Amino acid sequence: MKVIVTGASKGIGKGIASFLAMDGFEVGLLARSRDLLEDLRQSIEEQGGTCFAATCDLRDPDSTSAAIAATVDALDGVDALVNNAGLVIRKNVFDITLDEWRAMIDTNINGVYFATRAVLPYLKSQQRGHIVNISSISGKVPLSGGSGYAATKYAVTGFSQSLFHEVRDYGIKVTTVYPGSVDSESHRHDPMADHSWKVTPAEVGAAVRDVLRTAPGTVISEIEVRPLRKA
Repeated sequence: MKVIVTGASKGIGKGIASFLAMDGFEVGLLARSRDLLEDLRQSIEEQGGTCFAATCDLRDPDSTSAAIAATVDALDGVDALVNNAGLVIRKNVFDITLDEWRAMIDTNINGVYFATRAVLPYLKSQQRGHIVNISSISGKVPLSGGSGYAATKYAVTGFSQSLFHEVRDYGIKVTTVYPGSVDSESHRHDPMADHSWKVTPAEVGAAVRDVLRTAPGTVISEIEVRPLRKA
């Protein structure tokens, strides 16, 4: 199976892409950081995986469309898109700036739409495919102190649920994944704190793998991936 993963250079995206590649999937890697993408591509290929890396700015529809076209060409097709790229700015409504608000809207909402829009013609023409959108638990329940971020993830949830009804007759599946607390090694995480209780990016990758391997006539439309332990 040939899968394109956005935001693949680090965090959850890197975990998903690496897990899928090591499980026999052919993976297309999309992100803005050329250096980080190349490091991941080299690592995957050294371990026997198959992948192609393309840099793009998912906030730009033309850049996104060109990168997906190049990836589909390099992989000789596409079976699924994992919309993972996202920006987390956890500030309350009093503190978040206009630029921060716009940055999350551009990445978390527009980026999902632009990538989906670019890949749909391929999936529609072959009458099969799968779009997996990585939302968040914060796309289902309120997030005090992060209303802007929650707003973008609620938008991903609404887009995904509606998209499912728009594309199902073309044989295209849509799944929304809601990760809980993930040890994504982001700059927001205190390196001295205990993160061992959190979900790992690879565990999110395992959930995505299982969703992608459902039978042709069925779809897991939503899945939550939460830590079993508490902080």
